[in-house]
Amino acid sequence: MKKIIKNKIMSFEGPPEQINSFESGPEHVPAMEEVRSVFERLLKNAEFEQVRTREDGKGLYLWNIKIAEEGGYTEYFYMRKGRYPEGQASRTAIHGAFFDADGMPVATRSVAHFENGAWKIFA
Repeated sequence: MKKIIKNKIMSFEGPPEQINSFESGPEHVPAMEEVRSVFERLLKNAEFEQVRTREDGKGLYLWNIKIAEEGGYTEYFYMRKGRYPEGQASRTAIHGAFFDADGMPVATRSVAHFENGAWKIFA
């Protein structure tokens, strides 16, 4: 018997599917200043443009920033673990998306994860 598993990462067509593994006990929710500090470390204190932020009853859950670079730009996306109207995340993390001068995505990667109350930065 074959078992088929679908992995739905993000849908822009409606709310994400219910996945109970995202539910857990109380955990530290990084404050905006804490996330800003990680952005500043990643960008070596370079100036950035704030694209959007979203908060709920627990605090910041989404923050997108943009930085101009030679030959294009980079967007960084912070999302707190959980399900939201904009998508879902299995862990609190920051990802980077790199775009060329025409605005076409060139690459994406994880640049930081929030684990056990501390940030682990890969960039």
